[in-house]
Amino acid sequence: MSSFLFDIAIWLLLFGAFVFGVLGFFGLLIFPDIRSRMFTASRASLIAAGLVVVSVLLYGINAYRETGLDIYLALLAHTVLLVLVLCAGTNVVTRIVKDAVAETILPLDAKK
Repeated sequence: MSSFLFDIAIWLLLFGAFVFGVLGFFGLLIFPDIRSRMFTASRASLIAAGLVVVSVLLYGINAYRETGLDIYLALLAHTVLLVLVLCAGTNVVTRIVKDAVAETILPLDAKK
């Protein structure tokens, strides 16, 4: 793929990230209850962050392919490390929230 096609792909991904960021923001304003607000904001922001990460990866690949400088390999490695840390953090927070909810909400078949 040529540099021009990489640039177009990067700009489209960044524009998509902007659109999902704006959708998440308007979801916070429009929806009436806290659960739908949290769901919309979290999903839209995760998609936006994913699109930004993919655009950074494309930029790093293209720049390394054109220049051969090791700094772009470092950019790629740091981006992958960031994704792994964010995935691990999201997993830990999800487990903490599920455990807290499981302790506070009784099962349907529990007697009062």
